[in-house]
Amino acid sequence: MSNLIKEKCKSLRLAYVADIYEKIPFENPEQYVTELFRQELELREAAKGERLMKKAEFMNEKKLTNYHWSDHIRFPPQLDRQGLESLHFIEKKENVTLTGAPGTGKSHLVT
Repeated sequence: MSNLIKEKCKSLRLAYVADIYEKIPFENPEQYVTELFRQELELREAAKGERLMKKAEFMNEKKLTNYHWSDHIRFPPQLDRQGLESLHFIEKKENVTLTGAPGTGKSHLVT
């Protein structure tokens, strides 16, 4: 790859295009550019997720199988334990707010 392309990608802040542009099959210009930008955006989203997880500074990896579900947990009418575990609220772009006293497992669930 030429240094000119690397520099242009850097100037345009296209972090991944320089790495992927040769790997995309070329059928026609529109298809190529569409796929190039789709992959750029996909890689940006993945990197953003990793950055946010690192920034959150969660202490340890946790698993729902290790979580102690107890009677003190209350769910809103539109969500139950299975709904929370399925993570469908993420696909729907809905938020979940956890409240409670220290030591009740909020961070465990979030992690």
